[in-house]
Amino acid sequence: MTRVQQLFEAALALSQRLTANDIPHAFHGGILALALGSPQPTEEIICVVEGGFRRVRVALEGSEELTTMHSTWTDRLFASYNEPIPKVVIEIKNAGEEGPRNLNSATVMSLQHIPRVPFLTVSEFLRAKLKAWNRGDSAEDARDIIFILQQHGQSVDINRILDQDVDRFVGQFPDASEAWVALQQRFGL
Repeated sequence: MTRVQQLFEAALALSQRLTANDIPHAFHGGILALALGSPQPTEEIICVVEGGFRRVRVALEGSEELTTMHSTWTDRLFASYNEPIPKVVIEIKNAGEEGPRNLNSATVMSLQHIPRVPFLTVSEFLRAKLKAWNRGDSAEDARDIIFILQQHGQSVDINRILDQDVDRFVGQFPDASEAWVALQQRFGL
């Protein structure tokens, strides 16, 4: 099994546990860029959940394949999928922290080739990546933003992202400017 397959298997395993415990959730991060066709390798899997970390910890109690680690220093929760070696680590974030506050049909999508794993919509993914990039200026975030703008700009709802965030990004990464201008023109801006 390839590492990419292991990442999607880990997301599916976590999704099944969360769904069984009625915890609204959606994945994003580099795994979504991979799912959308990015050729760049990644280990980044983020799962946005509604209802807080406690519910997630309870949902994973007693599982040998999925274990949690809470970092009190950073107030982060991580789920480890222990089947492959090396294990797959998934960062759990509360809804609203980077992604949308409410996970519903307007903010979550499914992909035909990965039908049982919910992902943030392309617009929400771009919005979350821009927020993360503004905070940390990560090369992986920048790469994913450029990929989304260039390859999936037609799926972006410009009303879900802040113009000034993209303008600042394009100022540092001119490769994205043509796609950003095309997106603005599509919305008559």
